[in-house]
Amino acid sequence: MAGDFMARKTARLRPSGWSFGRGADYVALAVVAVAAIVLAALALSGVSLRPGVNPNPTSRPAPTSFDLPTETPTATPTTAPAASVSLLGDQNSSGADSWWAQSIESATVGGVQSSARLGLERVSGSTAAVADLQQEIDATTSLSGYVIVQAGSTDVARGASSESIAAQVETLWKAVTIRGATPIVALLPPSDDDPEAIIAVNDALKTAAAAAGYGVLDLNAAVASPNGTWVTGFSDDGVVANARGSRILADAVASQLPVLVQEK
Repeated sequence: MAGDFMARKTARLRPSGWSFGRGADYVALAVVAVAAIVLAALALSGVSLRPGVNPNPTSRPAPTSFDLPTETPTATPTTAPAASVSLLGDQNSSGADSWWAQSIESATVGGVQSSARLGLERVSGSTAAVADLQQEIDATTSLSGYVIVQAGSTDVARGASSESIAAQVETLWKAVTIRGATPIVALLPPSDDDPEAIIAVNDALKTAAAAAGYGVLDLNAAVASPNGTWVTGFSDDGVVANARGSRILADAVASQLPVLVQEK
């Protein structure tokens, strides 16, 4: 009896082969389930378990190299050469403080460089008529670039008609053109003695210049009163600009001339 009792007790305390095998099965099933979940997660994230194969093209890893954008070459800016400008002028453009001296000759006008200064070199006295400037241009064999022509004030003071003055000035333009340059027509400054005559000559010059296709440099409006006389303080004698008036005219040249030499 006692032996049977001990045998039964020992049997109850010893784990049976059935209960151990059943627990192992549960563990195995859990491992398989976890593995399946991991594989599914990897598949959804686009990771391939096969080397060199990515089943999802949209989730390819970033390339290790890339092409740099091609730079467009920047064009080197070119600077246009300065236009050569000469002068064929009367007493209005002469003198150390004239508009010519304070603008083109002093190299303060953009895109323009001073060339020859014609006129008055062969003329005695302080005034030059159109005929005197015609002799000057006749003695010149060739020209280049642009030539500013300002003439007629002396002829107005001598009582010549506006029509005859304009016609003689047109002859100067033609002489400049024949010698290889392009004339620029400079209007006459005001006059306290003959304001109406100056206005008439300038009107005739503008009409002739437009017909010939020449640029017009207005050296009148900036210093003239509405009645054609000088603005107070811009001329000491009522005929030629003083230093202050010449400065105003030089500013007018600096604003107008670069446009005139670029139009050709």
